[in-house]
Amino acid sequence: MDKFTIGIDVGGTFTDLLLINMNTKEQIIDKTSSTPEDPSIGVTNGLNNLANKLGMTIQELLENTTLIVHGTTVTTNAVLTSTGAKTGLLTTKGFRDVLQMRRGVRSRQHLYNNKYNAPAPLVTRDLVVGIDERTDADGKIVKEIDEKEIREALDWFKEEGVESIAICYMHSYANPENEIKTKQIVEKYMPEAYVTVSTDVSSIIRLYNRVSTSAMNAYVGPILKAYMDKLMSKLEAKGFTNGELLIMQSNGGVTNPVTVSKLPATTVLSGPAAGPVSGSAFAQASGFNKAIVIDMGGTSFEASIIENGEVNIRREGEINRNLISLPMVSIHTIGSGGGSIAWIDSGGLLQVGPQSAGASPGPACYGRGGELPTCSDANLLLGYLNPDFFLGGGMSLDKELANEAIQKNIAEPLHMSIEEAAFGIYQISNLNMANGVKEITIQNGQDPRNFPLVVAGGAGPIHAAMIARELDITEIIIPTFSSVLCAVGMLASQLRHDFVKSFHRRWEHANFADIISILAEDKQEGKKALLSEGVSEDKQIIKVGLDLRYVGQHYEVAIEVDEEMILNNHKEWVENEFHKEHEKLYGFHLKGHDIEMINIRLSCRGDFVEFSPRTIENMSSDEKLAVKHYRKMFDPVQKSMTEVPVYDGDYMKAGAEITGPAIVELTTTTIIVPSEFEMNLDENGNFIMKDTGSQMKGYNLLFASSNN
Repeated sequence: MDKFTIGIDVGGTFTDLLLINMNTKEQIIDKTSSTPEDPSIGVTNGLNNLANKLGMTIQELLENTTLIVHGTTVTTNAVLTSTGAKTGLLTTKGFRDVLQMRRGVRSRQHLYNNKYNAPAPLVTRDLVVGIDERTDADGKIVKEIDEKEIREALDWFKEEGVESIAICYMHSYANPENEIKTKQIVEKYMPEAYVTVSTDVSSIIRLYNRVSTSAMNAYVGPILKAYMDKLMSKLEAKGFTNGELLIMQSNGGVTNPVTVSKLPATTVLSGPAAGPVSGSAFAQASGFNKAIVIDMGGTSFEASIIENGEVNIRREGEINRNLISLPMVSIHTIGSGGGSIAWIDSGGLLQVGPQSAGASPGPACYGRGGELPTCSDANLLLGYLNPDFFLGGGMSLDKELANEAIQKNIAEPLHMSIEEAAFGIYQISNLNMANGVKEITIQNGQDPRNFPLVVAGGAGPIHAAMIARELDITEIIIPTFSSVLCAVGMLASQLRHDFVKSFHRRWEHANFADIISILAEDKQEGKKALLSEGVSEDKQIIKVGLDLRYVGQHYEVAIEVDEEMILNNHKEWVENEFHKEHEKLYGFHLKGHDIEMINIRLSCRGDFVEFSPRTIENMSSDEKLAVKHYRKMFDPVQKSMTEVPVYDGDYMKAGAEITGPAIVELTTTTIIVPSEFEMNLDENGNFIMKDTGSQMKGYNLLFASSNN
């Protein structure tokens, strides 16, 4: 009997699945509606669909599945909707307001917004208890904890119905002894509570970073555990008793459920993190070592950068404006998806998003009770979507309902034709997404023109050409599995364990023996974890990083370093790498200025499944592309309705060439090829679209003033 591995990505609107037959290497995908009230229902629905495509029962499928990799939005949604566990926080006396005070109340991006209201902390102030303890910056215990004081706090937590407890003390990164003792007391007197210790989650300098990260870990811990228990119970009941379940993390790697249960905050970007991973795999298969990856789903739009074949990782981020200091894929997210709602602001201007119709009720054209116009409704009226072939015919779209929603809410109030209103929604969506890409490129010293665009998400290929033209990107890569690219990324990723330790020293006084000792300790733990997950030592990949800054700076720059340079005490080489990275980011360096080290980072990785993009059959010289049918489409370049050929992308062979305007329909997505664009299908199943009419229009306008 054949054996299978399955990647599952639960999104806000759809649940995507990729199945690989490990014997034949056949790849099968499925896209089904998500079930926000219970995500595990959407998962089992998708598995049922896969089983039907294979001509077997779900029991037979799961009995022969050796691995499932799962990306979940459970923790993300808990933070976004404020539905996490009731959490208590134990922190050092005198610092109980740190969650309210943040880093000056406003985050840096809202520094000049006088109307900014900070979000409510994940832990309410009445459930933050100051403990009379103290450790100094050198790790010396100045005041030990008092067990009686801890027990009094626990009595209060019990009275208030607290389910989860975070423990974070001043300078615990230098010596976690007081935190460890507190945890032992909590486990003894309140064993039913979920407990998070800051040094287990984020052992770094900066109290607010550690408190916020620990609070988030505690806040989502019970929620993730309940979901995982329910999911595993359902899978086991349906036959998944011999396979292994792995969970996608925010850092672009996967790990086992035991690790995730201790560090649930590592999953807050679980699903989206897989997109750049698979984007990198497809870009490299097409000969590109760098790319911009965009993912437009039903609810949101994500953009990320690939450089040197590696996904960009950042050291911290925000979820619903709550800081989390953990390694995560650098993704910029905006509220722009197929379900994004079009509306008119107080100034009479058309806007799209960030509000979304989601999976329920969904866009008006879904016929599920949604009455507000969305991007998908506009795409349907513009002829981009086939009402009878949505999700491969698994769902029909109602053109009349879409027309009614846009006519009533947009066209009539703005005195536009229905066509103008729909195209306005399409254009504004494209501009919003192009601006999202500019935020991670131009604002970080990167020129988007130097990257190809890898497109993911069910809605992405409809908008890809015009987003690329707005950015003056001339080459677009659309994998045939673009609509389930995050599910693909689940199986294209690596097992990964990240470690970070604060080690604050002037660089000139840094003792490499101490650095090597810290690395050795973390490396031993990482290697042990990978060995337990089946990765032999010779196949493990170790990456070392340092966070450095010039003396006097507030924030540090992360650099990757060659471990051999550390082992051989090459301080000057490390200094030069820091100067180069600082200049790349900020346009200058201060060679000769004193440097200080803040953190030591280690990443241990290993492959767990052999994944490569599928190869497809080549067209013979006498074959011609068969037109499925013709239909009218609004050409976004010519800005007029025109009749265009519609091709069946599911049956195309490598070497197929298409000149726009045209439409390519696949089971789970649609590709729009406007005028002045050409597209071909390569042997890896990637549609390569090129803009043959681009005149660098966007950049000529952008830099017009500087050229005069």
